Amino acid sequence: MTTPAIPKVRNLSIDNIKAVLIFLVVFGHLIEIYVGEDHILRSVWIFVYSFHMPMFALMSGMFSKAQWDDKNTTQLISTVLVPLIGFEIIYETTEFLLRGNASVYAGLVAPYWMLWYLLSLLCWRLLLPLFSRMQFGVMLALALSLAASYSEHAGYFLGISRTLIFFPYFLLGWKLGQDVFNAKNNEKLWLSAAVVITAFVGAFLLKSDFDYRWFYGSYSLHRLEMANLTGSMYQLLQYATSTVIGLSVLYLLAQKELGLANIGKRSIYVLVWHGMALIILQETGVLRAIFKYENTIALAISVLLSMLITWVCAHEKAEMLTKRFILNPLNWLLIPQPATIADVAPEAQDKTVHQEP
Repeated sequence: MTTPAIPKVRNLSIDNIKAVLIFLVVFGHLIEIYVGEDHILRSVWIFVYSFHMPMFALMSGMFSKAQWDDKNTTQLISTVLVPLIGFEIIYETTEFLLRGNASVYAGLVAPYWMLWYLLSLLCWRLLLPLFSRMQFGVMLALALSLAASYSEHAGYFLGISRTLIFFPYFLLGWKLGQDVFNAKNNEKLWLSAAVVITAFVGAFLLKSDFDYRWFYGSYSLHRLEMANLTGSMYQLLQYATSTVIGLSVLYLLAQKELGLANIGKRSIYVLVWHGMALIILQETGVLRAIFKYENTIALAISVLLSMLITWVCAHEKAEMLTKRFILNPLNWLLIPQPATIADVAPEAQDKTVHQEP
């Protein structure tokens, strides 16, 4: 008699972390075009961008599998490729209706705005079985990233630059696994808190001419005017800093039950829909009105509005409507559907029905 398999319990602390990270994505995008006008906004934005996308890539790596089978392939199509295609159509159509032409991303042959992450995730998942079998896969990914930074042909085109820049974080997440934050340790707790506080204060102390384009991962060293050994050393320093700050933030978040697991497990819907919310706010003049207020008031409103957008996009109704009208139809088109009993020949049906257990 075989022992029944014990169902795997979903890690709620991981879902809580994902919820905070996706909120930071929304918040960062909401204030992004206004950060140059205010020191406080700019400093907060720099702190957030110093770790949030690297850690999103790292978290994605934690949940990825290094082997391929029919189930994993179908899941990749359903959860990554289908949303990418569906929302690429939605956003480009929206852009055409608003501007009368395709977006600047289409001109660059790149995914629309935040959708670069889905294309990069697709590439990372496809590359993982190869790199997971290498002895120094993370180091090789890092070397490829540094080399590609010298190329003028990477950039926004097909999201290649970001795919390579953030790939080492993805691989590191796969190496660390899902249980990396489970162990409780007071020394780690205090050290993580010290790192996060230092990073936050440091963001406010940076000079006003600090080039924050480094955080985007889509600019070559030539465009950043550092196509030399110093630029590569600076890039390595950024990898180290983002990893230390990011892991410290995640460790702190994992210590408490934040009650955000439902948002975390639906973070994909926040990723694909929050851009539409921000387009509406920008086109109606709401964002411009917010940032006319004094900086602390604008910051407070931005935080609250980002929380609202995150909550609405992660609501179960949003999930249900997205699946019904966008994802399920595309899944039906792209994924072969299993044959039903009605599709099977009568003689085969008889054999199937009367087969002994």
